[in-house]
Amino acid sequence: MSLVLSGRAGDYRLSDRTSARVLAAVASLGYVRPARRRGPPRLHVLHLEDILRMDTRGLGGAVLYPLLDALSARGWATSVDPRMPDDAEAAGPALFSATAMLLPVNRGFEARSRALAEAAAVRGVQPVIVARHLDDLDAIQIDGDQRRGGALAAAHLLGLGHRRIAVLGGSLGEQHTEERLAGWYGAMAAAGLHQDPSDFWGYGDYNTGPAHHVVSERLAAGMRPTAIFCCNDPMAVGALLALREAGLRVPQDVSLVGFDDQPDLTAIAPGITSIRIDTAGIGERVADMLVAGAPVRSERILCAARLVVRGSSTVAPRPLPASRVP
Repeated sequence: MSLVLSGRAGDYRLSDRTSARVLAAVASLGYVRPARRRGPPRLHVLHLEDILRMDTRGLGGAVLYPLLDALSARGWATSVDPRMPDDAEAAGPALFSATAMLLPVNRGFEARSRALAEAAAVRGVQPVIVARHLDDLDAIQIDGDQRRGGALAAAHLLGLGHRRIAVLGGSLGEQHTEERLAGWYGAMAAAGLHQDPSDFWGYGDYNTGPAHHVVSERLAAGMRPTAIFCCNDPMAVGALLALREAGLRVPQDVSLVGFDDQPDLTAIAPGITSIRIDTAGIGERVADMLVAGAPVRSERILCAARLVVRGSSTVAPRPLPASRVP
């Protein structure tokens, strides 16, 4: 087969009929001959703009920079495409002549990311997917343990005595939102608690402004939780602003817990208690999996979640005595 695909069938006196049969068999299997690779092994980074945006909210830079350092020490080169190609045809030779590709998968890009990863894998380019796990995909896929993170947030607030806890989701139907909420409600159920549907305050689209609007509306309607869990840190900041505007103190009146432990939000007073995805050693681990000339491998990496306690959460306030309830 290799003689036919390399164009050297005539050198070995293979008949045209034999060559045609080989090519037909190859086509029926969907095989695409890998691009010839010259020089050192190379990682091609796709959609760098999104990875840089992810640097403030999750796994982007936490994976990219350590991985580049580890591969550089092994003699790898790097190429970059700032944006996401529309499809495999638009990706160009820089992708399909690479040894491996690194691709962030943010909400809204799942289908395009899958198509590019599948096209790369067919050509022998190892896909490395960051920030999502996509089913039935031959790739090294890296994500944080979102479900465990939601469970840790619930356990923290329950351990502080909170029972009237409001929950603010990220985006409806989005994978990380669903996983974080599944972990949260799973921990509640394991503790023998059932949250009233009214405790779910809606979705803040992972942004400060929408979260501020949702929390302000709920507070204006007279709802008074002792704690709020937000599915990321910018929404926790929006909740913090709304609580202050309503004359409520954090954490004395209402505790707050976020998610992602975004470094640029640590200077806010009080600091936001949050869930951090631990990426220590991820660069070396993935670099060890990338071997030039090796078959495309499929593996899921789940980075551990851990609780980072700061000033925004404390023990639940005690109920007022009956004689003092307004």
